[in-house]
Amino acid sequence: MFKKLVLVIFTAGIVNQVSAQIVEDVIADAISALGNAQSVLLTGSAKYVAFQQCGANGADRRCEGTHDPMRVITDYERVVDLNSPAMRHQGNTMNIGPGGSTTISPGTFFQSITSDQADLSSSWGGSIEFYITPWGFLKGASVSETTSNRRTINGKTYTVLSWSPDVTAPSGANYVVNGYINDENLLERVETWLEDNIMGDMHIVASYSGWRDFGGFIAPTAIEQTRGGWPFFEVAVVNAQANMSDVASLLPAPESGGGGGFGGGRDFTVAVEDLGNDLYRFNTGPGGYDSLIYEFEDHIMMFEAGASHEVVAAYLEEIHRMFPGKPIRYIMNTHPHSDHTAGLPVVVAEGATVITHENNREFFERALNTPRTLLNDALARNPQKVWVEGTGTKAAYTDGDHTVELYHIYPAPHSNGLLVAFFPEERVLFQGDFSLPQPGERGNDHVQALVPALIKLGVTEFDRYINVHASAEPQTKDQLWAAAGR
Repeated sequence: MFKKLVLVIFTAGIVNQVSAQIVEDVIADAISALGNAQSVLLTGSAKYVAFQQCGANGADRRCEGTHDPMRVITDYERVVDLNSPAMRHQGNTMNIGPGGSTTISPGTFFQSITSDQADLSSSWGGSIEFYITPWGFLKGASVSETTSNRRTINGKTYTVLSWSPDVTAPSGANYVVNGYINDENLLERVETWLEDNIMGDMHIVASYSGWRDFGGFIAPTAIEQTRGGWPFFEVAVVNAQANMSDVASLLPAPESGGGGGFGGGRDFTVAVEDLGNDLYRFNTGPGGYDSLIYEFEDHIMMFEAGASHEVVAAYLEEIHRMFPGKPIRYIMNTHPHSDHTAGLPVVVAEGATVITHENNREFFERALNTPRTLLNDALARNPQKVWVEGTGTKAAYTDGDHTVELYHIYPAPHSNGLLVAFFPEERVLFQGDFSLPQPGERGNDHVQALVPALIKLGVTEFDRYINVHASAEPQTKDQLWAAAGR
């Protein structure tokens, strides 16, 4: 049964409410236009990203942007079942190696949404991929309190259905999902918003085009999804089926496997190492994420805010204890991968300016200045304009007694926006993902790219080599040079 629906039409400032029956008819006509499908199987090829990452593209292994290149999925198929409801999509792809490597190997893309996950009172982030499909959106609209209006976008007028899942955001706000139906009753676009640590109220848009009749059943041949305005997922549909008799067998349970990130709780201790001349290394032990803290005459400069909000909040507590009254004016980011940006909202909420390479500036400016109405974190509680300072090949910050130099490492396969920090007086090099191998082993292709870049830049007079990904033992320039075969 449809719940009570209201159609609202905005015309010359006049609001007209039309009967619930008319809105029910809008939904019914859209379902009919799609062939009244109860289940759908799409096959073809796809492209995707691990969000805020790039790489693992078999043809182009060098990162040229935040999501460029995308990873290719062959033998792609997507199954949507409205009766369960459930969804699964998978295919063959390439997996990336550990520790900043771009060495890739054959792997499998797999994502499924179970009936429990698709429950509208469950996590919105866990069910979005089902409800932004044309079939899933209309399923949600048919069981929710749905409103409708007419909107014109780029000269084209749509009937827009809007509804909210039962679950609410961390802030307590309602999520909203909108579907744009054209005059042929086809759903061309679905949009919603999801809270994201860096992207704030992250705008998720799925566009459907190239609609084609697959034997009494209409399906799109092109699917594009963006998140926060950045490419996220693309599908080229070659074939489609509806109302499959074996749909249950096409929806296997997801593969078992653990997950979880570092620093999800506060069961860690912040260790502080004095590197001399007011430079300090903060860490939480092997496997953690290092930050460096530099005390200038009238402010603090922090280098890297990765791992999690909890880790960085603990670092800030220690900074304020050690340097009472001194503001954190700058937070330097080595590159925009998600594990190196996790704690940024905590620092910028205190007014710190982000320093990153120019290639990353647009990403951070857009992301960190997006409204955060769905979140309840430090930046959401203290919203403000976030400033981002982009650097070039080299940048230096000094007060006369303390100097740090930032260098762009390029070309390097892991990211096109990599910065390292060099402290000439302290003879320390600090970097993000150039992890060293075991003694006697050769470094990966990322490490192999670092040493020639440092030599070309003239950055060779250092003793200590510090990785954001904390090492069990102190590392040296000699170990880096050996890992690069020098």
